[in-house]
Amino acid sequence: MRDLIYSLMTDRKNGALFAPLKAILWAVSLLYGAAIAIRALLYKAGIFKAHRAPVKVISVGNLTLGGTGKTPFVIHLAKILKKDIKRDTSVLIRGYGWDETAMLKNSLPETPILAREDRVDSAHKASRLYGCDTAVLDDGFQYWELKRDLEIVLVDSRNPFGNGALFPRGVLREPKSALRRADVIVFTKVDKKLADLNALRSELKSINPGLIFLEARHRPLYLYDMKLKKNQEIAFLKDKKVMLLSSIGDPKYFKEMVKGLGANIVAHLIFKDHHDYKKKDIDNIIKVCAERKFDFILTTEKDAVKLSRLGLSIASHTVMVIVVDMEITSGRESLVARLHSLYSRKGA
Repeated sequence: MRDLIYSLMTDRKNGALFAPLKAILWAVSLLYGAAIAIRALLYKAGIFKAHRAPVKVISVGNLTLGGTGKTPFVIHLAKILKKDIKRDTSVLIRGYGWDETAMLKNSLPETPILAREDRVDSAHKASRLYGCDTAVLDDGFQYWELKRDLEIVLVDSRNPFGNGALFPRGVLREPKSALRRADVIVFTKVDKKLADLNALRSELKSINPGLIFLEARHRPLYLYDMKLKKNQEIAFLKDKKVMLLSSIGDPKYFKEMVKGLGANIVAHLIFKDHHDYKKKDIDNIIKVCAERKFDFILTTEKDAVKLSRLGLSIASHTVMVIVVDMEITSGRESLVARLHSLYSRKGA
C-alpha cells in the first residue's frame, strides 16, 4: 500500500484507473494543508511557544519528502563550523533514524550528537553538558518549537518540488510559500541536475528576495570492504560488475552515481527509506545474488550501519560501501560569511 501511494504521489501511475485514488489523496492534502496553516498561525499568535536556546541554532531541512542529502550536508556544515568558524558545535537529531545517528557519530566523532524528539531540551543539554555555543538542527524546517538563527533549506535540483502538490497528493511537506522563512537555499545533486536553476532562482527570489543560493553535490571518496575492513580507491569500481543494495530516499541518484563511476550494474535491490533489515530480507538478497554473476555487492553508508548493527552476513559475498561526502560547488564563501555574521551580532 505504501508503495502504491508513493507512486501516486509522484505520478508514476497515471490513467483513469488511478484517477479516483488521486482525487482522494488530493482531498486529504487539502486537510493537511489546512492543518499546517493553522499550526503556523498558532505559533505566530504566540498560542504555541517557540523557545530560545542558549546556543546559536542553525536549521538544515527541506520542503519535500525523500532524500535531498540532509545528513551529508549536516556533516559538512558541522565541519565548516568547527574548521572555518571555530565554533563548538553539536548536532540535534530527532532520533527515529538510528542509522542516520550512527552515520553522524562515525563522521563527526568529536561532535556531540544528541538524538531525541525534544530538541529544545537537546539544545539546552548541548550548552550545559558539552559547552557548545552552536547547534545544527537536523531536519528542522518544520520544527517550530525551537527558534533558530539561520534557516538552510535543501532543494533537489533533479526534482525540486515534485508535482507541486502537498502530501499525500504530492511530496511537498509545506507550500513553496513557506520558503519565506528560509535564509539559504542549497541546490543538491547538481551533477545530475534536471531543473533550470536560473529559472528556479528567479521563482524563489520572487517568494523571498533575501535568499542566498548554494550548489552542492555528493562526492564519492573511497570504497570500504566490510569483510576485510580496508579501503579501496574509487577507481577500483571501473568495469566491475556490481549488485547494488540500498534503502535510502533517492536510490535512483545512488544508481546514477555508481554508473557514472564506470561500474557495470547487474541489478539494484531497493528497500524503502529507513528500512530495518530482517533475516528474511537477507535470505531474499542471497537468493537474488545466486541468480546473478557479479564481483561484489555495493551499498551505502546508511545501509552498512544497519547491516553491521544487526550482524547480518550476506553469505560469502563481498560487500563494499561507497563513502561519500557533500561538496559545495558554488556559494561556499557566501555561506561562510553568513555564518560569521551570526557571531558578529550584538550579544552573540
